[in-house]
Parts: sequence; C-alpha cells; structure tokens
Amino acid sequence: MADTSSLAHPYANAVFALAKSHNNIDSWLEDLSILAQAVKSKDFINLIDNPKISASDITATLVGLTKSPNKLLANFLTILQENNRLTLLGDIFILFEKMAQDEQNTSKAVILSAFPMDEKDKTEIEQQLSKKFGRKIVASVEVQSELIGGIKILINDKVIDASVKSSLSKMAAQIIQ
Repeated sequence: MADTSSLAHPYANAVFALAKSHNNIDSWLEDLSILAQAVKSKDFINLIDNPKISASDITATLVGLTKSPNKLLANFLTILQENNRLTLLGDIFILFEKMAQDEQNTSKAVILSAFPMDEKDKTEIEQQLSKKFGRKIVASVEVQSELIGGIKILINDKVIDASVKSSLSKMAAQIIQ
C-alpha cells in the first residue's frame, strides 16, 4: 500500500496550482490548516464513516469549519470524498505548506529555549537565520527547561544546537574517549 504522502501529492499539487492561479495561497493555507486539525479528531472518522450522513452534509460540515468557505474549497473536498481521500487532508496541508513556503521564499523555524524569549531577541534570531539561509525565516519559540541554557533551532531538516545540554554531552563524550 502506498504511503499517505504519496497519495496526497497529486491533490496538494492541484490545489496549490488552483490557489496560486487565484492569488489566494494564504487563504488556502489557513483553511487547509484548520481541516488538517479536524482530521486528527476521533469525531472526524465517525463523521465520514457514518452512513446516515450524506456526502454533501459531510462536505458542508468541513467547509463550515474554515475561515473563508468558498465553492472551490467545497469542490475540492467533494473530490477528496468521492475518492475516499478525506483522511489525506493532514498530508495535503503539509505538502501545500511546503510549496507555499518555497513560492514565498520563506521557512518556518522553531527556537527551543531554556527560558522565555522576548520578541526583540526572537526577531534578531530570525534576521540572522534569514541571512544565513537566504530566505525569510518565521520562528516560533518553545521553552524547554531541560536545555539548561542556550537555544536549539530546528529549521527544515537542519538543527542548530547551541544549548548548554548539548555542550555538556559533547564534553562528557570527549572525557569518556
């Protein structure tokens, strides 16, 4: 059986082309994000598997969850439903988000910090990362006290680890050798 990411690719490509042609990538991104969250709910499977609920009611329910309901979104969800692919919405969102980031020359980063970080420091790190990676970086901050001090940055498939915990682990490994 094919993995869900492979199955989601044609749908993500099609909906991205549609969003791009209508100049509303951000709107689709927001709506797909909401739908990706809905897919994770136990109630979602109960909804789509319930024989008493019509296909049009399922589509209407899903469209109703979004911030900018429209006919194109309803048509897209109908196609997914007809092909028994509504459960791919999470994977479609991930792929769509990556395409949107590439189109807009942006990337998301997660800054793991041992302590809360103020907006000024976060902005400074975003600017430094933007220079390093040659694209706009939008970061979120998560506090992880187990880092002891410093920060760890996750961006795309890269990790920049400037945490005290990492330094101590490296030191311990060198002592053991």
